Amino acid sequence: MIELSEKQINELKISIPIKIGERVRYLRKSKGLTQTQLAQLIGKDRQYLYKIEKAVVTPNVVTISEIAIALEIPLKDVFDIKL
Repeated sequence: MIELSEKQINELKISIPIKIGERVRYLRKSKGLTQTQLAQLIGKDRQYLYKIEKAVVTPNVVTISEIAIALEIPLKDVFDIKL
């Protein structure tokens, strides 16, 4: 097992929300949906979805799962990012 350093953990805390946001935006657009449309599908407001895509907020696993279900894609596809 590898023990993560404090620096590595901090880098992940910054980079993961950015990459998830970019991925959600890409997947949303690939399905031809606006932020408003996807937000309505998951019961959130458009501003919250905007904040996810811009990495202002970090969505929890439940919200990410809701997004995957709404987009009709496997959950793993949302996490298909390079670390």
